[in-house]
Amino acid sequence: MDVPYDGAGASRPNTSPPQTSRHPARNPVTPTGRGFRAKFFSPKNNRLVRCESLLEFDCLHLFEFARGVVRFVEQPKTIRYRVGAASRTYTPDFAVDWSDGRRWLIEVKPADVLAEQRNQEKFDRLSEVFKSQGEQFLLLTDLQIRKSIRLAQIKTLLQVRYGKWLDGATQPAVPSSLANRTIAEALRIGASGRSIVHRLAARELTCCLDTEITGSTLLLPFEESHDDALFV
Repeated sequence: MDVPYDGAGASRPNTSPPQTSRHPARNPVTPTGRGFRAKFFSPKNNRLVRCESLLEFDCLHLFEFARGVVRFVEQPKTIRYRVGAASRTYTPDFAVDWSDGRRWLIEVKPADVLAEQRNQEKFDRLSEVFKSQGEQFLLLTDLQIRKSIRLAQIKTLLQVRYGKWLDGATQPAVPSSLANRTIAEALRIGASGRSIVHRLAARELTCCLDTEITGSTLLLPFEESHDDALFV
């Protein structure tokens, strides 16, 4: 991202999310039982979210960045289900609550692990179980989460979003409409690089994140579909 901005230090805003479903059903542990692998401070949840893998850690950046995501919780509940005569239990990696009322139950796994026959059968069955309960179950892999350019730019924009230079008293003046202009055009009508990045970080404006942000990047007004596209 070569649009200039000042400062990228992350800070913790003093905001508290609604007091619902904020904590996991059980403490996250790795399959070896050695405990969680990483901790991610989520301003949306105003707490540390624990991860079993570094892939989960990267995934949390997408949840935090998506404008429509209100909150998310690790390992939200455990269900019992049947495969043939066998009874099994399963705990999703995350539950994600959206401002429009949707709730996603999510499993995060490497694509090559999900490709194994036993896992395909397991998660096909779980999809059926959750659908029968009226719940939306999604599988997210490294192919969606770790798109290198997109993930790097999301991490940078999150640093900008929570950096002190974005405090209300220091927000830069912005021309009335930057949507449907390229960054170069926005700069020509008086926007600063800092103000453009501010609005991208806040998701007031969006752009294609799968290619490097440059002067030719087109700025778009935010739509809900832009959040859904983060997980594709």
